[in-house]
Amino acid sequence: MTTANTAEVTHSFSPLTNAIVDKAIDNVTRKLVGGVRNKNNSQAGSKHPSVKITIEDTLAATSAKDVMEVANRGVDWKEMISKSLSHGISLLSSMQYDGQFTVKDGIAEGLHQVPGKPGVYVVFDKTNTPVYVGDSANIRSRWHAGHLNENRQKLSNGEQYKLSDQLTEGCVVKFISCESKETAAAIEAHLIKEAQPSVNAREELLNQQGTRSNIEAKKMKDASGSTASLTAGAAKAAAENVGWSILETLVSTCIKALKDELVDIVSGGKTKLKDRIKRLFNKIWSVIANILKNPGSILKGIFEFIVNAFSSAIRKIYQLARNIYDLGYAAWQLYKGQKTMGKAELVAKISETIITSGCLVIWDALDPIIEANLTALIPPIAPFAPYFAATIAAIGFGVSSHYLSGFVPQIVEKIVNFNPMQQQSLAQQRSACEQLVINAEKELIMINGLEDYMRSSQELLLDLSAQTKQLEQHQAIEHFSIEDRLNSISLGAKA
Repeated sequence: MTTANTAEVTHSFSPLTNAIVDKAIDNVTRKLVGGVRNKNNSQAGSKHPSVKITIEDTLAATSAKDVMEVANRGVDWKEMISKSLSHGISLLSSMQYDGQFTVKDGIAEGLHQVPGKPGVYVVFDKTNTPVYVGDSANIRSRWHAGHLNENRQKLSNGEQYKLSDQLTEGCVVKFISCESKETAAAIEAHLIKEAQPSVNAREELLNQQGTRSNIEAKKMKDASGSTASLTAGAAKAAAENVGWSILETLVSTCIKALKDELVDIVSGGKTKLKDRIKRLFNKIWSVIANILKNPGSILKGIFEFIVNAFSSAIRKIYQLARNIYDLGYAAWQLYKGQKTMGKAELVAKISETIITSGCLVIWDALDPIIEANLTALIPPIAPFAPYFAATIAAIGFGVSSHYLSGFVPQIVEKIVNFNPMQQQSLAQQRSACEQLVINAEKELIMINGLEDYMRSSQELLLDLSAQTKQLEQHQAIEHFSIEDRLNSISLGAKA
């Protein structure tokens, strides 16, 4: 097929063939970029990595499954942030567990109730000292076929298993369930680094990792330490997601442009080389210019990651968020083991937990409502509605967090100062804190009332202005009407 143009003649495929080839280019590019992002590192720590092995690793990770893993990578960050808020995984001394079982004389009690899913477990010896931290893709199987079985085999051979003393003398094993093995591995590695339990021989995920699962777990482990640092790590991963999205678009554009030029050359096109290069760069620049003109396309990668990472992240602690006092009291229980924390630092830490989790619950619930309303009100923006909704939710999160920071620390300070030996009951404490919330709400209502008053006053002024203009127009019409009548009478008299 030949397309005429005033400047040149370009040969190309038929529209249908061109669409099929372009679609194939998009799919191949997506899988290759996904392969680069999800490949294993078979040469971890190597000073002179082989290009051949790197290419093999990349090609081995170009399946649809690998591409989906890349797209869903934010789920692991979501769980890490959620666990940081709900379980206090930053420090072993303040961590909250999902359950526990006991072991004595090599026999486990309550192990059958442990879920057969990924998780982290901590072994406490008979003095209630944490001596070992482990993780597994299946906690129950790890203990049945792993620790307990290995202990029996070692003892029967007259050898000492690493946990023989604890399993014989008696120990308590506490665990946290996770949705993914990457999250479990990251939490385990962070806790070992932070607490350095006596039985753990070395720090996990310390150097470069070989498998993609451990590579991603190491990123989360390195970002662990607090909810804020995890959020910063997620933001960095989101920024990388944007870069890869733009790279994928540019690579696909380059390949398509080269395809067009090759078809033109093979079909007998006479365009000069310098003009072909110029045309190629113009196509690439048009993509970059379109990205710069359309910030939504840049934000797409960020918001796809954020929506994936934070959507429904805090639903597991929704029950805690029903009452600010109850949430604060639970947060105090979470952090009260921090003997080294000063009062101001403790209040700040608990306030951060309350405000962050509470606001995430609110805006997580509002996000789909905002998206649906945007789509209904402005149908043309439907493809971009998720990103606009995510933007609005992010802004709302910031505003509501700022508002809550005005009075939540006061509530937390009351909780921290609470002395169980005093006569004042927990219900009275809650009532006192609820009064602080009521006072804050009254202030907000008063501000909203002033805003409504100003708005109504403004509307009144606009109304008066409109009526004045209407009256002036009416007077002008009446004036012209009287003049017309006088003129008609004057003309009649002359006649």
